[in-house]
Amino acid sequence: MEWWEQLGKDNKGSRPRCVLLIDGSRCEVAQRLTGLINMPDVAVNPTDQWIPWDKPIHVNNGKWDKSPANEAELHKAGSLLPSDIRVQLKDWWLAVAKNARTPNWDIASTCSINGEPGLLLIEAKAHAAELAPKLDKCSSTNRDNRLRISEAIKQANGSLNIATEGTWNLSRDHHYQLSNRFAWAWKLASLGVPVILIYLGFLGAQDMIGRELFHCSDDWEKCVKEYGKGVVDNDCWGRRLNIQGTPIFPLIRVYNQPFHP
Repeated sequence: MEWWEQLGKDNKGSRPRCVLLIDGSRCEVAQRLTGLINMPDVAVNPTDQWIPWDKPIHVNNGKWDKSPANEAELHKAGSLLPSDIRVQLKDWWLAVAKNARTPNWDIASTCSINGEPGLLLIEAKAHAAELAPKLDKCSSTNRDNRLRISEAIKQANGSLNIATEGTWNLSRDHHYQLSNRFAWAWKLASLGVPVILIYLGFLGAQDMIGRELFHCSDDWEKCVKEYGKGVVDNDCWGRRLNIQGTPIFPLIRVYNQPFHP
């Protein structure tokens, strides 16, 4: 079996490309992520930590260690955030933590933002249907958690409306992934952690033929903004959003990552 087959149902499209994006020496990966951000005074350094951090590893006797390729669940990511921040994130999002999960990130990395420790968060897609799944609402069956998540998203929505003087309509019940991405970026900033939030489109994902692919940056930007219209303030992209003095930088980026399964 090949390493990408260990990714389960996500062994095509954006997931294996994210793993390949962080494949290589620490210097190579840091340079790659810094180039992807493409902002002055923002850098990922070789000493930074990122999740995932490697491909699935073939151990022996046909067994694999899949953990290096796991996505990032921030309240559990001790390599990315201090324990007090992680506890506050968990308590903000979940009323009952047992057997519950918080949103997973395709790639998350520590970084330097204007000389301050920050966090790079990447949500990646390889075709339009990945951006707009048919069922895009909170799937938690726990009533208390659903209520807590709704309140968390409402908090973020209200603060972002004030910060941008724009119109936001983040929700637990529609455009859930887009909503929770901005909500988590907001919460981190409210706790004093600067954030680079990247919506990343992989170009020309030929393993997803038959889907609506992205062939240039305009394809991806149009897709993101059309999907987010009326949910996020589309004027926010590429701007600095100040949350109690701490910045969020929402960015739309593309990357050509070859993958030949």
